[in-house]
Amino acid sequence: MKKRDQTESQRREHIRHLEKVFWIELQIRANLHPNTTTIAEHFEVSQKTAQRALDFMRDRLRMPIAYSAEHRGWYYTEPYFALPAIEMTEGDLVAILLAEKLARQYRGTAIGQQIAEAFAKILQAVTNVISVDLNALAEAHSFEAAATTEPNFDTIRRLGQAIRERRRIAMKYFTATRGELTDRRADPLHLRNAAGEWYLIAWDHLRQAPRDFLISRIRELEITEEQFDWPEGFDLDEYLNSGFGMIRGSSLHEVEILFDEYQARWIRERDQFHPAEEREELPGGRLILRMRVTALDGVKRFVMQYGAHATVIRPDELRQTIREEIAAMQEIYHSEKGGAENDK
Repeated sequence: MKKRDQTESQRREHIRHLEKVFWIELQIRANLHPNTTTIAEHFEVSQKTAQRALDFMRDRLRMPIAYSAEHRGWYYTEPYFALPAIEMTEGDLVAILLAEKLARQYRGTAIGQQIAEAFAKILQAVTNVISVDLNALAEAHSFEAAATTEPNFDTIRRLGQAIRERRRIAMKYFTATRGELTDRRADPLHLRNAAGEWYLIAWDHLRQAPRDFLISRIRELEITEEQFDWPEGFDLDEYLNSGFGMIRGSSLHEVEILFDEYQARWIRERDQFHPAEEREELPGGRLILRMRVTALDGVKRFVMQYGAHATVIRPDELRQTIREEIAAMQEIYHSEKGGAENDK
């Protein structure tokens, strides 16, 4: 068992390594001049790990790449170089096909086409050393993606460029809670995909604070020539972990949720719902989930999906908002006719 676990770990590491090589190669070929910072941010690894991938491409794969001080990134010294074929197992190809299929369904039709074309090029480059029925592999797996908005692929690309070059943006942004279109100036810091939706995390000059912008709500976008510095004292990981999903608040709360024996069986099967959560097993098969978050509204939605099988222990503020939500629902469903019927 130990040897099998070690083999599986090595296989996963091999796939992650190949993913870095493919992504860096595509970035260099597109003249985007990736560097250790952009590679580390994209894969959420250290800059030393990013540098090892570049060293591997240059020294082991003999790829003609070099660092450009002018562009602060890597480029091809031989523009017509083609990535050599890399031997892959059928399991490696399955992993790549699954990633392509999942990404295509989560990112919308337009972006899905771009992803499909990119993966087709990768597969063409690496499958000439083995014989695999790719169609059979593709038809053996499918995903049901959550309903998402379809972002503009060009907007994502331009925002990524603005992040790398530290250039301020100006945009017209639709705020759904107020139904308003506002002019915003912001310093773009990070792109994040959460549950299939693309968000821009940026320092908002209007609020003088970091904010999350749903990319599909950006109506107009201008990349200015103004440069910006990273906000002093801003920790991206800490910011991402402070909310619940992509919902954030201003105050930190200690949250405890009790799941009964029935629901705890399913909770145990799931990975962490929050990066900083803790779990405690209780007698009788029950389970407590603890976390520190700023987003009580997001936690409220999470808890209510489990109905009577989940109970908020604390904070009292969250318990009260759930009581109010239940009371409002009772008023609707205890009436003789539904709300839509009463509007007629």
